[in-house]
Amino acid sequence: MAIPRVAKGQLLIPNIAIAVALAFGGLGMVGVFLDTAWHRTIGRDSFFVLPHLFIYCGGLGIWGAAVAAVAAATLGRASDFGGTVLALRRLQVPVGFGIAALGVLIVGAAAPIDVWWHWLYGKDALIWSFSHLMGHFGAGVTAIGLLFAVAGQAGRRVFRRMWLWRLAMLAVFVDLVHRALFVQAHYTMIPESRTPDLYPYLSSLLLPLVLVAAGRALGPLAPTLVSLGFLAVALTTDTILRAIEFDRYTVTPIVALPALVLTFLAIAVRRYRERAWFAIALGLVFTFVFTLVETLWMAHVVGHPWPLDRVLAGLPRSVLAGGLSGWVGWVLGGLLVVTATGKPVGSALGSTGRARWAVVVALGLTAAGLASTNRPQIFGPPMTVGELKLAPLPVFRYQDAVFWNVLFEDGWQSAARVQALSEGIIDGFPLPVGPAWCAPTAAALAADLPTVRFTMEVNGTPVDLAPYPLVRLPLREGQYCAWVGVASAFQRASQNRFVYTVEHRGLAGLARTHVELRVTFKDP
Repeated sequence: MAIPRVAKGQLLIPNIAIAVALAFGGLGMVGVFLDTAWHRTIGRDSFFVLPHLFIYCGGLGIWGAAVAAVAAATLGRASDFGGTVLALRRLQVPVGFGIAALGVLIVGAAAPIDVWWHWLYGKDALIWSFSHLMGHFGAGVTAIGLLFAVAGQAGRRVFRRMWLWRLAMLAVFVDLVHRALFVQAHYTMIPESRTPDLYPYLSSLLLPLVLVAAGRALGPLAPTLVSLGFLAVALTTDTILRAIEFDRYTVTPIVALPALVLTFLAIAVRRYRERAWFAIALGLVFTFVFTLVETLWMAHVVGHPWPLDRVLAGLPRSVLAGGLSGWVGWVLGGLLVVTATGKPVGSALGSTGRARWAVVVALGLTAAGLASTNRPQIFGPPMTVGELKLAPLPVFRYQDAVFWNVLFEDGWQSAARVQALSEGIIDGFPLPVGPAWCAPTAAALAADLPTVRFTMEVNGTPVDLAPYPLVRLPLREGQYCAWVGVASAFQRASQNRFVYTVEHRGLAGLARTHVELRVTFKDP
């Protein structure tokens, strides 16, 4: 791809805006990584926790950079910006920065909706809620806007150094890979929950678009470099989280190996790599390789092999998604090429007329693809005590216990009545469902326990807690808690009502706390 060199001149503002946007985008990525680890380790705190501040400060930084760029263009520096600059009455809007600003607005609009969502449904434990996905959609739009902003500055001032321009482009593509994996939530965090149908479909829908676009815009090595860049970020984050004793992501080579195959094919079939049909073929190959790698990984590393018949049943849908995603990536990559080179759009997409239709169809396919991911959860009737297959559990993480959600309520041990919510994806592991009592120190806990009595019922049926051990666990906050070590060995999609009574006889007499915990089990 031949990039025209531009004389140095006064091109400082666009490149400063890009540098600021990339820096704050990195801050937002750190916040996203930390957010899930924070909630799984410390709990679901207030809105103003450190990961949320990282995420929203990152968005504000990008917003500031985009507004500054629009202001500079409007005040007579439009010629400093490469790519298309739209005239909206008196405003001059560089397209890339305009798209990025729109994405930040979507993220900002998701925040009050998230507050309303939690008020309506309570604190959720999963990312798959409307407000969360709206926020990540906005972040994806922002990243695509930054791609166009960076592409437009190719050959200008500091980006006359093409290695630096390519590095900036790769950084944004790494963020898009991160987004594509993060929105798959428990699938990429808890491998045991991965399904042989929806998981490959989601990956085939999201990832070929990013990797094919990167390959077309930056060359055949780009898919591998992007995936390795993401793997490096994930490994670094994992190391840091391990050091601070936070619950961590699962790091698997789910992108690197398929991306390497795409790079090999693009180099081997150099003659056809600009063709649309070749991009579709790359999407198809990605799906086959990804599904094969994950099938082997689940069987031999995770130890939860997928039934072959379910893998084959889900493959046609995933293949279709992969092929169409590859074509959309070809359109996006072509638009990035013409933005970087200044060539007519028809040079990358056939003709001006075809380019218009290609963009319209690509946007339509993107909307249809996102809509196709909606799979409403179907709940069965509340579970019986027999179905739960209760068994003693002498060792577990307190963060996995459903009663942990009660501990988030301030003063729960002195309250007469407490209501809380717990929801989670069924992953096949024993789920601790017993109540707990906490004290400031281990000695205070030992003194309290002889005077504490627990009762428990599930959907109206009492459970005898006598056979189950007390498991003493220190909390990160410094408290010590004793949990009734009873676990459910089986769950199905259902909404349940767990009721606990915790009695404690202290100096003021007998105190009783009635806890009603709504427990929702969801299919992965």
